[in-house]
Amino acid sequence: MQKKITLVLPLCIFLLTACSDDAEQGPTGPRPVLITMTEVVSGTTEELEVTVGRIESKAEPLVAAEIDGRITHIDAEIGDVVVAGDRLAQIDPEDYRLSHQSAQADVDRLTAMIKQQQRLVNRYLQLREDEFFAENTLDAASSELDVLKKQKSSAISRLNQAKRNLSRANVTAPLTGEISDRLVNLGDYVKRGNPLFRISTDEYLRIVLPYPEKPADRLKTGLTVRLESATAMGTRVERKVTEIRPTIGDFSHAVDIIIDMPNPGNWRAGGTINGELVMNVIENAVLIPETSVVLRPAGHVVYVLNETLDSVEERPVETGVLTRELLEIRSGLQAGEKVAVDGAGFLTSGAVVSVQQR
Repeated sequence: MQKKITLVLPLCIFLLTACSDDAEQGPTGPRPVLITMTEVVSGTTEELEVTVGRIESKAEPLVAAEIDGRITHIDAEIGDVVVAGDRLAQIDPEDYRLSHQSAQADVDRLTAMIKQQQRLVNRYLQLREDEFFAENTLDAASSELDVLKKQKSSAISRLNQAKRNLSRANVTAPLTGEISDRLVNLGDYVKRGNPLFRISTDEYLRIVLPYPEKPADRLKTGLTVRLESATAMGTRVERKVTEIRPTIGDFSHAVDIIIDMPNPGNWRAGGTINGELVMNVIENAVLIPETSVVLRPAGHVVYVLNETLDSVEERPVETGVLTRELLEIRSGLQAGEKVAVDGAGFLTSGAVVSVQQR
């Protein structure tokens, strides 16, 4: 009796193990790869060249002395905001005041002499009508009057020049801005043309954007540029290229494009600026997410889903312009097809997939 029980027990264990293996095997075939998908779209995209440039003040005059003399007053310091016409410094005006007084005295003296000579000429004219006066005496008096008038005209010119020199003793701001540099000290003797102050204004700006040599032949005035200053992030301004510098920088090996513009807000000269240059606008471009494109040894490929959305086909493509969100596909895809996005890097041609909602 004990021998029969011993034989039955191993048989039961074998049958239970076989049933367990069949239950774990389940359906046959490869496990599907989880992916997300998107539909290929057609739209307009732009070929952009992105760079970081600088902001310059378009108007940054160097204020120089217009007369010779010693600096007696300084009224502006670096960082001061000045209005056009404000006095920045004064050059000793005493010599120019004396010259002005002398020139004024000459004009007054000649004016009196002309009045006296005119009365003499008028008297001679009256005597000539009465035939009691020699003609040559009248001619001499008239000539003397003409000489005096010309001398007065010259004296008036000297007076005006003296007046201008006296006014130039006050060095004034030519425009509204900020003193960026002071190049003179109290007591310095300056000559005409010596620089005294530098004024910077942010009212009108010059944007300088460097671009590499490669697209240099395609650069031209009138292209659209989108600008964003680091001092006003989130505010984008669209302008046109004003100028292209004809030479390539010695150190940067870049081509500079110039945009002249009024200050749109809180932009400051000397700051940096982000620039997007629109090189080309592409109509009816085929567009997909950049993550849908996988680099294989044979080149760039995408994985296109079949109609039942349960398997993919590997398809080589030619890529084009990359924007912030989408990549242009120049060949290999058509609008309306569905391609894998997330998980595309794990696929091969013919792979079984399971599409998940993004």
